[in-house]
Amino acid sequence: MRVSTNQFHNQGIDAIQKHQSDILAIQEKMSTGKRINKPSDDPVGMNQVHNLKKTISQIETYKKNGDYAKSQLGLEETQIQTVIDGVQRARELTIQMMNDSYNPANRKATGAEIGQLIEHIRNVMNSKNPEKELLFAGNNVNVSAAFVDDTVNAPLSNGSRYTAYIGSTNAGANYDQKANYGARFVQIGFDANNQVAPDDKGDPARVRTTDNGAKVFDVPTATSLPAGVDKNVLNVMIQLKDYLDKGQQPPPDIASDFTKALDHMSGVMAEIGGRQNRIQTQKDAGQSFKMSLDERRSKIEEMDVVQGIADFTKKQNALQMAQQIFSKVQKMSLFNYIR
Repeated sequence: MRVSTNQFHNQGIDAIQKHQSDILAIQEKMSTGKRINKPSDDPVGMNQVHNLKKTISQIETYKKNGDYAKSQLGLEETQIQTVIDGVQRARELTIQMMNDSYNPANRKATGAEIGQLIEHIRNVMNSKNPEKELLFAGNNVNVSAAFVDDTVNAPLSNGSRYTAYIGSTNAGANYDQKANYGARFVQIGFDANNQVAPDDKGDPARVRTTDNGAKVFDVPTATSLPAGVDKNVLNVMIQLKDYLDKGQQPPPDIASDFTKALDHMSGVMAEIGGRQNRIQTQKDAGQSFKMSLDERRSKIEEMDVVQGIADFTKKQNALQMAQQIFSKVQKMSLFNYIR
């Protein structure tokens, strides 16, 4: 077999270029800290890293959704507690004014205090979040108010009654608006499907972030309000004020309805607390899962620094050896022999 001088030169140059390329690749990995910087480094590993990063990003999105939902529910909780405090005060005053020791003038003066409570509670029930969205309008967060004037059943000597804004429906006379209240949901974790139950039951991956005032401030089986009037706690307070403004004793039904309202709102508060706990549970589970995924990604993608230094030193020595050999081989020609 005849070996030409060009073969010696080409083989030497190829060896030097290969070792230089290997050193550059190791330098890139060591500078980025990653074993995989492009698909050609490890096609299978790159695909695994991509999928892991996608899942980790989803977990972060769910965490942000949960933080948002928790802040919304915390704001709702604060406002409902404000209404509870106001109703408790109204109930105390109702029981006092039912006593014969108070005269009409006393009751009218108390009616003025109830009027202030009504205004305060009405504002709370129509309150908004920092994004200017109504807290108690269900999924109708951008309407004018969660509770609007009842133009049909409102007329009273002391002002209007109020009804919760639920929205219109064509579902027929048997449609229960309060049972089918609107709501907004956010996803806080992985689930097996993309369906949301309207009653927020059986789906731990999603949580309701808004509530309709028709549900929150409802007075179940209220007996103090006239027929046709929306049975919410604000209207019970307005009914109380109507009696007091006339100097009359309020009937026991009003105190009883306040007790029903307080029990109902306490139940709503407990349900909101359950949602907040569910958010925290999903968040903790998500963060644990994220740590496992991140550890797996690190093992696939990141560079072993000690191994990288060892490989760099080995490739560097190989390059120096190839350069030294080439410097000797390039002198191996017939003309050098003759000389």
